[in-house]
Amino acid sequence: MVQKKINAKLPKKEILRGRGKFDYIFKEGKSISGDHTIIVYIESPEKKVGFVVSKKVKKAVQRNRFKRLLREIYRLNKFLFPDKYNYVLLAKGTSDNFNILKDEIVALIKKIPKRDKP
Repeated sequence: MVQKKINAKLPKKEILRGRGKFDYIFKEGKSISGDHTIIVYIESPEKKVGFVVSKKVKKAVQRNRFKRLLREIYRLNKFLFPDKYNYVLLAKGTSDNFNILKDEIVALIKKIPKRDKP
């Protein structure tokens, strides 16, 4: 049995950096909200993603765990995210169950319109 290998890495060039970029996406982008997560997206020449956790999660250890979960969910499912968008995945802090977060993010991603290639 031959198993097809998928590129499930998360290179640094795919990670959104800089407060100004986050502020711009939050201000100008569109958002889709679920019970436990929010996805904010905006059109861009390349696909990049940022990870944010609500400050309502008081302990830094818990916020960092949520970010690790979000990164892993994105890494394993990045082929579902349409190209030519920048994304910010925001965890509300209401559930830290990997499967619940993964299912919700996958469902929300399917609501993002596919952009036609020029």
